[in-house]
Amino acid sequence: MLFVAGLILIILGWIAQIYKTWIKRERDLSPVLLVLYGVGCILLSTGSFLANDVNAGVLNALLVALAVVLLIVIQIRKKIV
Repeated sequence: MLFVAGLILIILGWIAQIYKTWIKRERDLSPVLLVLYGVGCILLSTGSFLANDVNAGVLNALLVALAVVLLIVIQIRKKIV
């Protein structure tokens, strides 16, 4: 169930990004994408560790870290500009 919930959140994040770029014609990354992607990867990582798949768990945890770093960079740039 964790895998399905995680993937649904990631898909919802991408739908939000597609809406922002296609409908609203904005080119920047949506924070909604990064948050939903990060939470989805947390669920995937947790599910992987619970299923004793350490490799997938570590890789998904790395993706969470990258999403958090990117979200922080975007927020810092918004404050500077």
